[in-house]
Amino acid sequence: MMQKSKPTKAVWITWEHQLRNKSMTSNLGVPLCVVDYHANRLKRYTVCMWRTFKKIYSTRPRVVFAQNPSVVLTLFMLLLRPLFRYTFVSDAHFGGVRAYNGSLIFQKILDFCNRRADMVIVTNHEHAAYIEQIGGKPFVCEDPLPDLSTFTERFSAESKTDHKVVFFICSFDIDEPFQAAFEAAELLSMEGYKFYVSGNFRKVNIEPADFPNVNFLGYIPVQEFYSILFNSDVVLDLTNHEGCMVCGAYEAMSAVKPLVTSEKRVLRAYFTHGTVFTQHDGESIAKSIRLAYENREGLTAEILGWKKKATADHQRNIDMLRDRFHLH
Repeated sequence: MMQKSKPTKAVWITWEHQLRNKSMTSNLGVPLCVVDYHANRLKRYTVCMWRTFKKIYSTRPRVVFAQNPSVVLTLFMLLLRPLFRYTFVSDAHFGGVRAYNGSLIFQKILDFCNRRADMVIVTNHEHAAYIEQIGGKPFVCEDPLPDLSTFTERFSAESKTDHKVVFFICSFDIDEPFQAAFEAAELLSMEGYKFYVSGNFRKVNIEPADFPNVNFLGYIPVQEFYSILFNSDVVLDLTNHEGCMVCGAYEAMSAVKPLVTSEKRVLRAYFTHGTVFTQHDGESIAKSIRLAYENREGLTAEILGWKKKATADHQRNIDMLRDRFHLH
């Protein structure tokens, strides 16, 4: 039999592991509940919904934060809201605002969810404007810069090679122009640049032997990921989507590494220093990487100043959320 405990102020629920969830809950002082179950889609959703129901039943929170994606989790939280009478706040990443596959039906489902949530946290002002347009209540809060202090001391003192190291942070999703990045790697190969790329390259049927100038890492342990990050000279992270705040950019800023990213409005508006923006062709990416490397000392100095302001702005947003929902 499920036991009810003393009602809690709030809980943050997610059905996947994602760095933003850990950072946001830590800053808000809200417990994080990760419901993670690997199986076929039907069984996974069934088990995740049951475990989520048990969590809500046992804690009786006044406020429930939930990550979208998953849209199924968001719909389930809306379904349970009349029963448990909580305030529902959706933390919507790109895929929780815009249908990444362009489906009109899926977009209507997202719009339905975002109109009915008590608040929708988004990562940029363009998404906020869209949520307002459909009748929702947006609140802009970019990702907090990840705390990499435990990795800084461990990895930043490692010996540097003579290569100019470019770390391409990639998920091999449909919005990432990775082929153009590999063209840039080939163009730069004779200039001493060494490319490392993270992510599951096998899901897009890449054969590493076809790209001799790229070191494919696949999924790697966290320690190895940050070792490469801290010993890189330039970080590359790209997206075709307008409105997408790429996660690797936050990691580059936190590690104080010059960033090359896409020429997109929301990225330009937020990453105002320490960053070089590029079009998505091999020549342009190669040129931007050269520029970032040649100006790396100045870009690094810019990032240090930018981090202070970004951290202060984020803390102000967190304080507003804490005040709004009485989380002190």
